[in-house]
This record gives sequence, structure tokens and C-alpha cells, in this order.
Amino acid sequence: MSMSLILLLLSAEPIRFYVDPIVYRSTIEIIDTIAEAVQEQDIYYLEFNCGIPYQELRYETIDSTIVARTKLAFKLMNLDRPDSLSDTLNRQFTIPSFQYAAQQQLSFIIQFGLHIPAGNFRYIVGIASGDKRGSVQREIKVDRGDYRMSDILLADKIVLDSVGDELRKGDLKVYPHPSHQFSERYQNVYLYYEIYDVVPDSNHFKINYIIKDSTNQVIAQIPREVGKQFESQAINFALSTKDFDPGKHLLTIEFRDEENQLLAQKETAFEIIRTTQKKMSLEGMPYYEEIEYFLTRKEYRDFQNFSEDGKKRFLERFWSQYDYYEIARRFEHAAENFREGNVPGHKIDRGRIYIKYGEPDEVERNVISVELSKPYEFWEYYNGYKFIFLDIRETNEYTLVWTNASDEQSQPSLYQYIPESLLGYIE
Repeated sequence: MSMSLILLLLSAEPIRFYVDPIVYRSTIEIIDTIAEAVQEQDIYYLEFNCGIPYQELRYETIDSTIVARTKLAFKLMNLDRPDSLSDTLNRQFTIPSFQYAAQQQLSFIIQFGLHIPAGNFRYIVGIASGDKRGSVQREIKVDRGDYRMSDILLADKIVLDSVGDELRKGDLKVYPHPSHQFSERYQNVYLYYEIYDVVPDSNHFKINYIIKDSTNQVIAQIPREVGKQFESQAINFALSTKDFDPGKHLLTIEFRDEENQLLAQKETAFEIIRTTQKKMSLEGMPYYEEIEYFLTRKEYRDFQNFSEDGKKRFLERFWSQYDYYEIARRFEHAAENFREGNVPGHKIDRGRIYIKYGEPDEVERNVISVELSKPYEFWEYYNGYKFIFLDIRETNEYTLVWTNASDEQSQPSLYQYIPESLLGYIE
């Protein structure tokens, strides 16, 4: 990947996302067959956990599936010598519906990593989705003296993993939480980290978890003892957040020997959020500008003639009065159920009516022709609206023939095909 792509990511409408780099240490043996010598060397794995809130991406509907195509551009530069590495990853994310995504506060995770030596580095991670771009750039230092313990990975949850796919740590599946912001949905903050240079024996080492609030006051200390089983040990733990006040907190993990001598220490910050979050912008979401069915013809013509800034303000007012997620669900239902050939579902009569009025309260249908009568669907709403759709050509293409809704047009020339049982509705 060239630097030009990185610059492009910096210049467009921003995607706000989170990057949480975690460094793990391992030791490898280098065998010199000529000198018949074995040398140990430390190597580090730099893991990037990127969290992207679902509403930051651009979506499209493909075969009734809501999809966000996403490109991640990555560049790592060694500040100690003229070395660099870059790569590009393509990901595709799907959501079942926008309403579900909003209710679950969905966030997508991209995890990748690479082995590096000790040293000083600068990284750039860029995200592109449709016409939106975002980029995070920071420096990181990897020093042997800092890695008797790995960095602390904060997670949504940690579970046993029998599949062995991504997000795996040994026999565990660890779901990263790169934002370090935990709302009331989370009862626990999960931790994963590794301890190195352990001498396995029958003794124990000590772990102390210390949590401070934003005033630097210690609000919790949790001591634990862990058996010395392996030279490198992975540890996972869960902190209950129910008694923590909202605000920023600092977690410190101390690694001590049996005599309570400090061997290593790591810190990471996290935030507890209890208040209602700022309303998310819907701009750029699918169907955001599909408002024609909810306006009169004159109102829609006026909207089309507005300046871009005028359209933006109009749409903001419009969606403050309408439930975007319900309307988006109706579009998705129309796309899945009413599409005819190459014509999308929302352009079909039944799809249009479904989007405007929602799910009919009663539906009567008959797919068999009787004499002059054609296959039909009769939709009735408890607010009094009624609609008769006929499959005139018997090709499963239904046309709106009659309705009592004043903003829709009936077609009297086709009344002859309405079954006798429904003629009583026509005035």
C-alpha cells in the first residue's frame, strides 16, 4: 500500500473508530549449526484491535442483506532504522437490521498483528467505507525491560473456544473492547494478559488488581494467588463494574513473587458510562434520503430543489419526527418480499404501501383466477385504509387497483378483474 492511500484516508469525511495495540513477548531459539550453539532471542507480537461502531460505516443492500464493505490500510514505520511495513485488508460486515444494530450497540472488530523486534515505532491505521474515511496515527515503544508482563487487553467477554477461529488465545476466545468505554450493558470488564519468565514449581506468585478513580483515589484492591505452572502463563480475570461510579478509571496490575517483591506492573485506563449517550447521526445510512413516500408531491419537489445544506437541515428535521429504524426495517422487508425482476421492492406498489403505512393489520389473498377475477391481495389497516392489489397478468406482479387512501390513485379501468367478494368496498 502506498502512502497516497493513507493520505486519502486522512482527507475525507471521518470514520471514528478505536485502535488498541497490545504487545506480547515470546522467546525463540536460534540454532547455529556451524558453531553448534543455541542462542535465545526475544521477539514481540504487536497485535492491533480495531473497534468500529456500526453507524460509522456506509451500507448497501445486496440480495436482501445489509452490507458494509470496509478497507483497512496499515503502515508501521521503524523510527530507529529506515524500515517500514504496510498492508491492506478488506472486510465485509453485515447487520440483520438497523434497529437490531442500534439496540445492541454493535461494534465491529478487526484484529491483526505482526512480529517485531524491540524498538520505537509509528503506526497509521486507516479505515475506508464508501465515501467515508478515518485514520489513527500514534507511536509505540517496545523495550525488553517493560515486558516481564504483556500489555493488558480489555474485553467484552472471554469464553472457551472449540472452533479455533479468529480472536483466539490458546483455548480461549477473547472479544476485544478497543474503546475502553463500558456502558450499563456491561456488568463486567474482562482482562487478558500474559506473564513471562516464570520458574514452574509448587509455589505461587501474587497478582494485585488496583482500581483508581479520576481523582486518583483507590476504590478497589483485589489480591489473587496463581500457581507457577508454565514459564509463560496466560491469565484472564473479570472485574465487576456494578459498584463503580461513572467516569474514568485506572487499572493497575502488579505481578509479585512469594516475598511480595514487585516483578512487573502494567496499567490501562477505562471508562464507565452510565448516562444516556449523545444521539447518533443517521446521515449517510441507507434509506436516509428515501423520504418521497412520506411527503406530498409538492413537498418532495421543493426538497429536491433545496441546496445541499438545505437538504441536510430538512432531513435532520424529518428524521426527528419519524422512527428511522422502523422505516429502514420496512425498506428491508420490501426488498426481500416485493421485488419483481430487476425492479427493487420499494418501487413496487405493495412495497410502496408497506413502507408508507407499515405492516397491514389483516391480509386476505387468493392466488387462483376465477372467471374474470385475477389473483389478489386485500390489505386492511385498523385506521380504515384498505388496498386491493391484482396480479393482472398472473405473473406474480401485483398492481394497486383500488384504495380508499386519498393520496393514492385507484384504476377504475381494472375494476372488472376485482373478485365479487371485494366489490362491496368500492364506492
